[in-house]
Amino acid sequence: MNVLALSDAKVGSAGVVERVDLPNEVSDYLAHLGFLPGTSVEILRRAPAGDPRVYRIDGVEVGLRNETAQHIFLRVISDTADDGTPSATIEAA
Repeated sequence: MNVLALSDAKVGSAGVVERVDLPNEVSDYLAHLGFLPGTSVEILRRAPAGDPRVYRIDGVEVGLRNETAQHIFLRVISDTADDGTPSATIEAA
């Protein structure tokens, strides 16, 4: 099982939220946005400087800064290179 911080996932990849390690008030806010364990997430794009990045969760696009995304952990299901070409498929556990 390949688990990594959401901030480390490549643009174009997708996965499932494993856990959110943030203070309750931030975790609760993110839960309202859809960042809950078991929810699918796609990494859509990043700003030219790399921060923030945009994610799709439950059909909604959400922008998060890397300082927040580094505390959300993702089980990667499909891994795609930054240029959009598939580099590997990682099976969900």
